[in-house]
Amino acid sequence: MVTALLCVLVALPARSGAASRAAVVPDTSRGHYAGHVGYVGTFNIYGNIGHRGDAGDWIRDEADTISELTLGDMDRWLFIGLQEVCQAQGERLARELGMRSAFVDTGTDCADGQPYGNALLFHEAVRILPPALLPNTDGRGGERGIICAVVRAPESPESPDGAYRSDGSGRSGPPVTACSTHLSVGRTRDRERQEQTEFIHDDWKPDGTHPLGADGPVVLAGDLNAPPDARELDVWYGGDGSEASGPPESGPPYTRPTYDDGRKIDYLFTWGERGERSAGRWHRTGTRRTVNSDHSFYYSELSTGTG
Repeated sequence: MVTALLCVLVALPARSGAASRAAVVPDTSRGHYAGHVGYVGTFNIYGNIGHRGDAGDWIRDEADTISELTLGDMDRWLFIGLQEVCQAQGERLARELGMRSAFVDTGTDCADGQPYGNALLFHEAVRILPPALLPNTDGRGGERGIICAVVRAPESPESPDGAYRSDGSGRSGPPVTACSTHLSVGRTRDRERQEQTEFIHDDWKPDGTHPLGADGPVVLAGDLNAPPDARELDVWYGGDGSEASGPPESGPPYTRPTYDDGRKIDYLFTWGERGERSAGRWHRTGTRRTVNSDHSFYYSELSTGTG
């Protein structure tokens, strides 16, 4: 098995990320739900095979359209998970969106020599957890990894003193463990993917002592390379978890396909702290197609309310 170097890098935002174009997902008259947490997104950006490590203006274009989803207000985003990302691409997207980034190197170089792996974009982290490589039973197909950070939601816009402040003190919501991951690909890798999901949900102790979820409910974004009714996803569709599109579908066709061939293989899951039920409810779930990747940008709003 290849031993990969794991690294975490934080990029400071270069600009606010606000956009002036009309939003494609306008707000509703009901306003924010009680216990508002924020928007979450996941995006396999096709950064190596599709772009060979290039972090050019296509990244800026993606940032502009992501910002449009919340009327240009990036403070409403809790986090965004990226997969198939070369290090500089994740860092630039974070800067364009006015966010920070953490990165896990899974041990494969991009075409231009950059580290390759997964990234997590967020505004403010209470703590970045030590990343991990996922089980890779036979050592085929390269390593897969996961990167997580404990983040806080922004203050509700209805609060007396406004929303997120640049020093992070406006993010006063409960802690949430935000994660980005990418599971093994291939029809012969079902068992390996099951080992990977069980490792993340049940076995992984990021600090060597406490399981994932000890710091607050888990919200996981990722390319899982499996359809919703695949057995390996049962652990996350179980009684303590929920996915942004609802119960597992047995399609095709799928309500919200995330891959060019019509499959749903990208997900947003949440489950509670140990012994607790799901972190909340999903609202306004959607996908946005792009010419820059063979995956769609998949997103939803998470709340702890009942709206």
